[in-house]
Amino acid sequence: MKNKIGSGRYFGRALALITVPAFLLSQNAGAQDAAKMANAGANVVGTSPGTAGIPFVNSDKDTTAYDKHDFNGFWARDPAAQYHQPACPECRDPGPSYGFFGDVPPLTPAGQKLLMEHTPTKGYVVGSKQAAERTDINIAYRKAKQSSDSNDPEERCEPLGLTRLLSFSGGNPPMHVVQTSEVIIQRFEWFWDNREIWTDGRPMAKVEDYLPRYNGYSVGKWEGDTLIVTTTGFDSHQWVDAFGFPISETAVLEERWSRPSRNRLRLDMTLTDPENYTRPWHSNTKVWGLIPKSSLVVAGWAGIAEDRCVPSMNNYYTTEFEPGQKKAGK
Repeated sequence: MKNKIGSGRYFGRALALITVPAFLLSQNAGAQDAAKMANAGANVVGTSPGTAGIPFVNSDKDTTAYDKHDFNGFWARDPAAQYHQPACPECRDPGPSYGFFGDVPPLTPAGQKLLMEHTPTKGYVVGSKQAAERTDINIAYRKAKQSSDSNDPEERCEPLGLTRLLSFSGGNPPMHVVQTSEVIIQRFEWFWDNREIWTDGRPMAKVEDYLPRYNGYSVGKWEGDTLIVTTTGFDSHQWVDAFGFPISETAVLEERWSRPSRNRLRLDMTLTDPENYTRPWHSNTKVWGLIPKSSLVVAGWAGIAEDRCVPSMNNYYTTEFEPGQKKAGK
């Protein structure tokens, strides 16, 4: 689904995406460790997976001095997998594939209608034994279909949108943070996208005054060692995550970013969208591990890869397989 598989780092990830069903991508040792650390046995996807009410466990033992207000650098959700860094079990999401997760609130009638109209390729396959056995979880996680039967924007190489970019952890593409005194730029390898967080004191954008954007309009301010980011002005064509949860143009996202240790970046999100949800939706905690630039070198060039989704190249993939599986074209 991408434009090239030239580098070793890229090729390894591409093979994983081609041969492994998407709903199994996060069910690795790291995810199992994270589930144990978060006591996730009682926190299944769709009810309360992850970290709600559970103390944060930091596996980073690095005691090197650092600036808690400095987020600059390269960050990944599974630093040990491809970047040869110490394991970060708290970085992995419990549940199938990747998502916003947390305690999913009841949807409004309008939100439920949109959810059921969305057909994802991630999650448990509709009609499968796993889907039938997991009636305890939200329907969004158990109605995956083949790409040919899906209307997932990702399958058409459309922009993913902010919450989905932030939530993604299944394939482990890194995030590059570039920070100045006025703005923080987050560059995402997956889909080669970026968003800006303005910290220059400007007021929050008024939805009625601006055209909607997939990544919205974000302003941030520091409260102690936590960066509070508020985003408005979302484009409603996007999904909250890979499972088809809707989002409206009047939604407001609050992000709480912190750097609890030198090698960890932590995020908690709250989505308030009365058009689609009956109460605010708190995500599970997302954690990234710091990646040295030297670990991102491919053929002498250090940095994130141009991991675009190009429609013409996407046509080289067939959809004659189970959801989440693809076969590279000739």
